Amino acid sequence: MKNIYTLLILLCVSASAFGQVQKGDRFFNKGDYAGAAKYYEVALRKNNSKEILGKVIDAYYLDQDYRNASIYLNQLVGQRFNDADRTYDNEFNFKMFHVLNATVSSDKVVDYLDLYYKNRGEDFDKVAALDLIKELRKRNPKFDATKSNISSEADDFGPVRVGDSVFFTSDRLNDDVLRTLFAKRFKTTQRPFLDIYGVRVNDKNELAGEAVRLEQGVNSPLHDGNLCFNTAGDEMYLSRSAYENGDSGKIFDEEGTNRVHLYKSVRIDGIWREAERLSFVNENYSYMHPTLTRDGKRLYFASDMEGGLGGFDIYYVTVQLDGTYSTPVNLGPTINTIHREQFPFVSNTGDLYFATDGRLGLGLLDIFVAPLTVKGFTEPINLGAPINSRYDDFSLSYYSDNNGLYATNRNGTDDDIYSFVQTGEIITREFKTQFEVRDADTDELISDAAIQILGYQGKEVYADRKEDAAPFQVPLTVDDYTFIASGDNHEEGRMDIQIRGIQTSPYVIKVKRIFTDSELALMKEKNLSKDLKEKDPSRFELLTDVNAPQVVEKEGKLYMDVAPIYFDFDLYVVREDSRAVLDRLAAKLVKYERIKIKVSSHTDSRGPAAYNMPLSEKRAKSTFDYLVSKGIDASRIQYQGYGDTEPVINCPVGKCTEDDHQLNRRSEFEITGY
Repeated sequence: MKNIYTLLILLCVSASAFGQVQKGDRFFNKGDYAGAAKYYEVALRKNNSKEILGKVIDAYYLDQDYRNASIYLNQLVGQRFNDADRTYDNEFNFKMFHVLNATVSSDKVVDYLDLYYKNRGEDFDKVAALDLIKELRKRNPKFDATKSNISSEADDFGPVRVGDSVFFTSDRLNDDVLRTLFAKRFKTTQRPFLDIYGVRVNDKNELAGEAVRLEQGVNSPLHDGNLCFNTAGDEMYLSRSAYENGDSGKIFDEEGTNRVHLYKSVRIDGIWREAERLSFVNENYSYMHPTLTRDGKRLYFASDMEGGLGGFDIYYVTVQLDGTYSTPVNLGPTINTIHREQFPFVSNTGDLYFATDGRLGLGLLDIFVAPLTVKGFTEPINLGAPINSRYDDFSLSYYSDNNGLYATNRNGTDDDIYSFVQTGEIITREFKTQFEVRDADTDELISDAAIQILGYQGKEVYADRKEDAAPFQVPLTVDDYTFIASGDNHEEGRMDIQIRGIQTSPYVIKVKRIFTDSELALMKEKNLSKDLKEKDPSRFELLTDVNAPQVVEKEGKLYMDVAPIYFDFDLYVVREDSRAVLDRLAAKLVKYERIKIKVSSHTDSRGPAAYNMPLSEKRAKSTFDYLVSKGIDASRIQYQGYGDTEPVINCPVGKCTEDDHQLNRRSEFEITGY
């Protein structure tokens, strides 16, 4: 019986907790996160489950109450809940990092980001992350930022300056008493719905008049803002809670949520006409934070539409000449992450500024810039302090080359508008790119390297000859290039490279040697030209083969440099001591099967010509027969006797020495084909 009572008590507690969760869910789905959190907390006291604990965390996190969020996050990651399964969603590690980064100063906050990426199976360098955060916290000397007195005690953000006026979004109380006292308020903030305001300012972005809420054509009964203008100033794109005039009013998606959509208003005769929803908008998704390129051809925005990388991604559509729009295009992983990318702005130079919580930064939303290059946007750069802080920093826009506005909630309470001046270049347009040319065999740097770098359509952007064997740098903009290198004794090497940002390692071409050391020595000895290897590689191969018998060149003809083939006087049989010489010749002919030779046999001048001629022919034939006996195809060998008609030493009859006769009594091996 006692167990039954215990079970009944547990069921009652569980039912009571479930009822509180249902109430909290209703507030949560309407965007009243603070109200939802109170019901979730009641439910959590009755049922300390990790599911309800997660709901409390999400409510406080979305309400930007990070101190309360951190309390319950600590409870979750500390596993202080009743579930038997002690694991929890990895996304809470990501939120823990952001919450702690905004509320405490400790290097340990990065531990949660490290854990988050490790659980995802991704690499994360915690030491490098800490170094980057410390660097970002230093005040960037290239920016000066000050709070503008446009800001009020309400939320003010999305500033866009046109001429001497600033347009922005705010939930401030206005002078319309009826609206202030009796108009419907947004449940999340219990303040008026967001509207678009305009105000005249001076050169320092200080108020020069009263902020005025724009007319009904722009503002609706629900939320309105962020906005952008075309260059002429007669077209306005804006974010708005999905709304249409008439009895229905709000537009809901399939789940009953009132989404944010993009609208366009046109100014005619000084009056902003009723804003119309853009044609590519799908009712089931949100589209917000429009920005138009200077030429008006592209409209960028943030959306959570299906097919993106994460929560909100940045997209663009092409604005056609007839005013229609292309299908939205996702900017991809160069810009977008699995988390949140919003508040895009495109500068006059085409660079993309945006806010994200998906990249390592100082706090929650940080502002980044992705430089535009001929290859599209490149790796985003965190602007660091003073632009970014430990809280949300977002909706940055420039109104001149070096002046702009942005919003931040760094005071921990509401969104304020800041004015900034850029005092230095923040985007590196050229990157010092390091190159090396190395020997393919020894891996050593080579000297006297001829360098060429080709850019778009093969246009030469750099050429030089590097005498020293050392790395070298070339400043290059983001683009695709071809790196070409060669050396005095090295073949040409090519490498296609992509410059996309700061380089972490050199581009290395390893080039093959044209000549070996032994080849160079032989070339010098034989006075061979360096272009012979390319023009006649077979001839070069024969002339640089150091194995005996070597090939030599005489008066343009090639010969086997064979040691003398001796015959006894008045005989034509190959002597034993000459057979070893012919054996080496036969081996060479086996190695080079394409070689054809002519054996020429000569006698000395002793004896009559009628005797010497047939003797030389017999000696030539004897040499031929010996080579054939060694397996050399007979068709590769010609032979001929010349008698004493072509002496090497043309000495007078009876005056030749024995050495002269020996030189004249010879066999020659001319290469007739190779």
